[in-house]
Amino acid sequence: MIIAIVQARMGSKRLPGKVLLKVNGKTLIEILMQRLLLSKKIEKIVLATSKKKENDPLVEEVKDLGFKVYRGSENDVLDRYFNVAKKFKANVIVRITGDCPLIDPYLIDEIIKLYFENEVDYASNSEPPTHPDGLSAEVFSFEVLEKVHKFAKDPFEREHVTPFIRKSNQFKRINLANNKN
Repeated sequence: MIIAIVQARMGSKRLPGKVLLKVNGKTLIEILMQRLLLSKKIEKIVLATSKKKENDPLVEEVKDLGFKVYRGSENDVLDRYFNVAKKFKANVIVRITGDCPLIDPYLIDEIIKLYFENEVDYASNSEPPTHPDGLSAEVFSFEVLEKVHKFAKDPFEREHVTPFIRKSNQFKRINLANNKN
C-alpha cells in the first residue's frame, strides 16, 4: 500500500495555525489533502501530528474531511512516520509537509513512478531542488523507514525524517529533476 503521510501541526513559529488559515473558504490543510486525492498512485492519506492539545482543531478539521489521523511525539517526527506506516501497513511512504497546500499530485505520481521504475530506496524531487518551494515530495519503502527509525539518533534526523537517508551511502537514491531550475 502506498500511503501519503502529511506532517502538520499548529505550532509553527513563523505563522502559528497556518494550516487552518482559509483561502476562498477552504483551510490550507483541506486544499492540500484534496490535491493529494488527485494522485492516481496514492492509496491512503494520513495526517501525522503531535499529541499537543494545540493540535486538536487540526485533528478535528482533518477527521471532518474524512481522513485518518495519527498523533505522536511533537519533536520525533520520524517516530510518527514509523508508527503511521506500521499501523496502516504501508509498503511505500510518500512524505509530504503540511505547509505545501499547492502540492502537485501529478508530480508526486511521477516521483512514485521513478521510484518503482528504478528500484531505489528513496526518490524525491529535491536533491538538488529544481522545482519551486512547496512542490517537494519524498518516496521510500517501509523497510528503509524501519532501518532509519532504528539507527537515526541525532535529534535533527528524528525531527526531519529523511536526513539519515539523504546523507547515508547505504541507500540507493534518485532525483526527479525539473528540466529548468
